[in-house]
Amino acid sequence: MTSVFLLPDPAALALVAIEIEETTKTITATAQTTSPEARCPVCQQPAHRVQSKYVRTLADLPCSGQRVRWFIQVRRFRCENAACQRKIFTERLPSCAPPYARRTIQQATILCELAFALGGKAGERITLLLSMAVSHDTLLRLMSRHGVPASSTPQVLGVDDFAWKKGRRYGTILIDQETHTVVDVLPDREAETFARWLKEHPGVKVISRDRASAYADGARQGAPDAQQISDRFHLLVNLQDGLKRLFERKHEILQQIAAAEQLPAEQAQEMLLLPTADETKAAIEKEALSLSVAEKRRKEVADIPTSLSLAALQAQVRRAKRQSRYEEVISLYEQGVSQVAIAELVGLNRETVRRYITAPAFPEIVRPKRGSKLDPYKGYLHQRWSEGQENVTHLIKEIRAQGYQGGESIVHDYLKDKRTTPAWMELYQQCKQRKAQGKSTTPLSARQAAWLFVCNPRKLKIQQVRALEPIRLHDDELGTAYQLAQDFRTMVTQRQVAMLEPWLKEVQESKIPELCSLANGIYRDYDAVRAALSTAYSNGQTEAHVHRLKLIKRQAYGRASFDQLRLRVLHGSGVAHQEKVRRDQKNQQKCV
Repeated sequence: MTSVFLLPDPAALALVAIEIEETTKTITATAQTTSPEARCPVCQQPAHRVQSKYVRTLADLPCSGQRVRWFIQVRRFRCENAACQRKIFTERLPSCAPPYARRTIQQATILCELAFALGGKAGERITLLLSMAVSHDTLLRLMSRHGVPASSTPQVLGVDDFAWKKGRRYGTILIDQETHTVVDVLPDREAETFARWLKEHPGVKVISRDRASAYADGARQGAPDAQQISDRFHLLVNLQDGLKRLFERKHEILQQIAAAEQLPAEQAQEMLLLPTADETKAAIEKEALSLSVAEKRRKEVADIPTSLSLAALQAQVRRAKRQSRYEEVISLYEQGVSQVAIAELVGLNRETVRRYITAPAFPEIVRPKRGSKLDPYKGYLHQRWSEGQENVTHLIKEIRAQGYQGGESIVHDYLKDKRTTPAWMELYQQCKQRKAQGKSTTPLSARQAAWLFVCNPRKLKIQQVRALEPIRLHDDELGTAYQLAQDFRTMVTQRQVAMLEPWLKEVQESKIPELCSLANGIYRDYDAVRAALSTAYSNGQTEAHVHRLKLIKRQAYGRASFDQLRLRVLHGSGVAHQEKVRRDQKNQQKCV
């Protein structure tokens, strides 16, 4: 009786023998069919006449880490229906294995799930550990045969893009926001593709999307009656992008504030009272008009100090080249040339040309200072140096005992100037004191300053508040922009739809070009933005499925085709949400 539980299908098979091969760790079981008749697969008529027999070899699930192989004796029957086209057929084992299969249904199901979860190469390594070794090509074939799961047209559709290759090629993922499942994956993010899908799947009532114009146009073409909702997170991202452009135009203020933090309070106040941006731009334009392009380049090269190191000299040359390009862009723009034409003539990106034109002066490149592995031990080195220990090798042994894992050359280079510059200790202590007070030696970048303007002030740290206050108080335009940014953040996070129209009017009255551009974009997408503030829908779960898609795509090491990626993304999506719903229902039943 116990042998019944070993059979793949006890109702149709009978166990004949079992052999165990210890060298190959393989269990070989022999079985035969027991049904007295079989039905023709074409005419479905029962047949009793046996024509011949043969053996099918099937791989099954392992047992105690050993492979299991079945030898099943099946019969060929003669069809007794004279009108049937099939004369001889083989009896089927529908609950054991499909026709022509080399493995049981149980093993094929497990391997298919491994392929969906891990992909080809990773799945191949796991099957070897599970004593069901197959190639990655076999796993991918099993996954392809599985097919796309059927899904109904959602009423609330979430749409977002994902990158096949960032900056070059993108796709689109569609989410049913009511069931939290992936509906489909599109090969691009064009409006025509999205509109075609909506026409093929009528019934969508709500479309939650980001601020991309392609999805807005596709929704209008494919589902004109559906309500479009703009994502609130992307509204805040658009605000931060606008503020970033504003700080790029006013980058000299960030530099002034960073330089003033290194001085005493009285000198800092005097330093911040520098000429305005308009006065600085007028002076630069006046000097630029008095010099030709050739004279400017000669002047730039002549101004480079000859005592600089090779790296510093190369940096000065690169800066001079960038400045000459900047002056060429300004000269062409003053002649009435369009930005597209300037980008083509000078050989720059269009965004770079726009940034040059909107900047009051030549925009410098600000790079954050990189840290060093030696930073936690510099104080100890200075202390030991002041105590008279000047043996660098001995100092290296001491800091290695404290956990230092860097190279010796870093310590030698750091202490090399100490022998000739004893004042370094005082400068180092001043830098530590400024850092403790939240003062930075490098100016904030435009992106960092924009983030401070958008972030909730209650969530800022003390150092961030100290960095924010002089920026918004030093310039009236930046102070107005900060107030408008905070009003917009509060309006979006708390969904205050009544404040949208007054805020747009305040932005138009402020005449800040970057925020006016944001307001114009909101006017063009007014209905979707208003719906975002008046409804609870968002693209949050859509973004979560995009993260899941990225994980699956990277598991394939960039070698998965669109069809394979689509299959893996569609398979098993929404399972966690369905399990949560079942648990909630079960808990409610227990409470009742």
